[in-house]
Amino acid sequence: MGFTSALSNAAVKAASKLMAGKAMIVVEGEESSPISVQYNPSEYTIRDSSQYTNQARRKEDEPVVSYNGSNLSTLTVKLYFNDDQFISVKNVVGSVVSLFSDAPEKSMTTTIDKLSSLTKIDGDKHKPPGCVFVWGSLMFAGYAESVGVTYTMFDKSGKPLRAVVDFNMKGFNMAASERMSPLLSPDRTKARTMTEDNSIWNIAEKEYGDVREWRRIADANNIMNPLDIPVGTVLKVPSINDRD
Repeated sequence: MGFTSALSNAAVKAASKLMAGKAMIVVEGEESSPISVQYNPSEYTIRDSSQYTNQARRKEDEPVVSYNGSNLSTLTVKLYFNDDQFISVKNVVGSVVSLFSDAPEKSMTTTIDKLSSLTKIDGDKHKPPGCVFVWGSLMFAGYAESVGVTYTMFDKSGKPLRAVVDFNMKGFNMAASERMSPLLSPDRTKARTMTEDNSIWNIAEKEYGDVREWRRIADANNIMNPLDIPVGTVLKVPSINDRD
């Protein structure tokens, strides 16, 4: 099962509606309770890469370069947390702080623990849970690859008060993918890479708005068996104007 297929449609819908303007992580199976960050990030990095193999040739300086498909995209973002503000309020108003007990998070450690748990195996699924990082137009779906925490300030007892979390994901930038594959441009020849959670019928539906157009793609790529297309295969998606 591919990365995006592991995420329920409900997660994507929840990510687009909940807590508008606030960065959050919607976790598969817990769509109604997203993990909200304390502060929106100042920046994030999305990195795309491709795989190539080089084969040396006798008596030639330049090797044969073969394209082997695309790697999963990676998302890297720093998240900042500060318990110092919470402690200050508690010192001033004392027990009145209990009035805020219904807030999504009572301390930064609660949120950080939830983020770290995204790298742990879910007992029911036998793998870490899928998640969607959402902020503004960004909707990055996949799995948490790593969560690194640096604590930068402590109280007299040694309790952490401030932290920086390096949050890294592997998956797909879903918002970008939708912008790159508009239905309004079927008049241009394109190239699409076959993934684990995709099919020639899905590509036809996305590019032409008609699943029956899969034969056009099959013919353009000399595909005899549409059920046997290796993952990583780059398919030519011909213009809708290319009629026989």
